[in-house]
Amino acid sequence: MNFAQNDEWIRYHEEGTYLERSQRPKYLEHLDRLRVLSYPSYRQGDVVWGVSAARLHKLGMFGIDTGPISVINARAGSRSREIVRLQRRITAEDVEMLDQIAVTNRARTALDLIGALGPVTGFAAMEQVLRASMLGSDEDAIFRRGYPPDLLSLVPEKVSELFDSARARMAMGQKRAMTLCRLISPLSEGYAESRTSLNLHLLGLHDFIQQFDVRDGRRILTRLDFLFEEAKVALYVDGTQKYVDAGFERMNKESHQHNRLLSMGYVVVRFKFNEILDVATFSRKLFAQVPELKKSCQKKTVV
Repeated sequence: MNFAQNDEWIRYHEEGTYLERSQRPKYLEHLDRLRVLSYPSYRQGDVVWGVSAARLHKLGMFGIDTGPISVINARAGSRSREIVRLQRRITAEDVEMLDQIAVTNRARTALDLIGALGPVTGFAAMEQVLRASMLGSDEDAIFRRGYPPDLLSLVPEKVSELFDSARARMAMGQKRAMTLCRLISPLSEGYAESRTSLNLHLLGLHDFIQQFDVRDGRRILTRLDFLFEEAKVALYVDGTQKYVDAGFERMNKESHQHNRLLSMGYVVVRFKFNEILDVATFSRKLFAQVPELKKSCQKKTVV
């Protein structure tokens, strides 16, 4: 692939957004995707998998450095600076063609990330696959439509449809994948919310509601990222990008919402992105601000 013929790459450079600090990670992810697509020396039988497959499927990850392209091939393995080829068999049911390149499909790629990068990254990828399958990939359209009232009742069947067969074909890690399959939800609206959801499960706090609309009279005041309904504890997960996009108007609006929630009896805990990346840091802040939540802890999830 010629980079100069890629519309997204052209847009980054014409608009100069590749120079903006907030856009740099997305730009580098896109370059990595183009690198996988443009590699000229794939062999017959090569299947892109792991991190490289996640790049092609645009599965959100965090803190993943660019490395050699990851490929599996049933016939032979090899290693160079550009590509790591593992000798491994994979069934055709777990493979699809993407821009004329054989790649593990989205569900199998998410499962593979559990072993390749750990359960945290795998969990977030699995939630993205589930969300896109149930709600589509247009986040603006999802926001306009809202969530169907029966959405969560359909989750077990959809999770089974997406992951059961691929999980059964995994050579290792089936038990851990099953654990994560029981926890994933289509309601996480991004990587940070997936990390927060898993943190709560790791702490034994399983009884939370995601995307809860708080009504103030007849109007919706705000949508909470997470709610512990009985304790009236609301959790927000902040990313800096929304303030870059929306500016101080959004900050002022959220300040009003925060104050109104407090007047309605809610306890509000707001997490910065870097506070959800480590479960110990997350735990200290959560229980320091809401120590009564410790009484709600059940059996901790182990992954």
